[in-house]
Amino acid sequence: MFRFILTAILGLMTLQAFAHPHVWVDTQYRVKVDTTSIDQLEATWSLDLFTSTSLIAEYDIDANGELEGQEKLDMLEVLKSFETYGYFIKMKRDGADFVPDEVQVMDVRIRDQMLWVRMAIHLPEAVNLETSTLSLAFGDDELYFAMEPVEEGLVRLTGRYAEICTPAEREAEETSVAFWVDLTCKP
Repeated sequence: MFRFILTAILGLMTLQAFAHPHVWVDTQYRVKVDTTSIDQLEATWSLDLFTSTSLIAEYDIDANGELEGQEKLDMLEVLKSFETYGYFIKMKRDGADFVPDEVQVMDVRIRDQMLWVRMAIHLPEAVNLETSTLSLAFGDDELYFAMEPVEEGLVRLTGRYAEICTPAEREAEETSVAFWVDLTCKP
């Protein structure tokens, strides 16, 4: 039943009459910078309490507060439906649109009654952050999902070169994007 509802919701995304958010998602990119050239990164989503509660009620069959075995596999399958929308990932390389080569939903779990999703993003080619700017954002062009950065910030850097890399926020021109973060590294 919930799959039908989720499918209907996704179908309604194309109707401009419903062009205001119905689902809120806290988002973050996680970039491991062990060299200044990166070819992959991760993204995390935390779905709002209402959406999380509905999905957990549907897929946590044994109601133990964890998605295990077939429960997790079923939820991962549902999340693949966002592939059609590019998982709402927005990227630019030196100002030009830059589309990930592949996005994999790696994990989904329940934490603090919220549904958390972790994705691996594989870039079509390595980006040298010393010579190029990688701009990152999330946004739903249909405005059904409000993709908002977590309180910590849209980009979290780790790794050997994290200290020399600068994630700089800038205002977005697009209505669907909260703001962009431009990432560069200067030794």
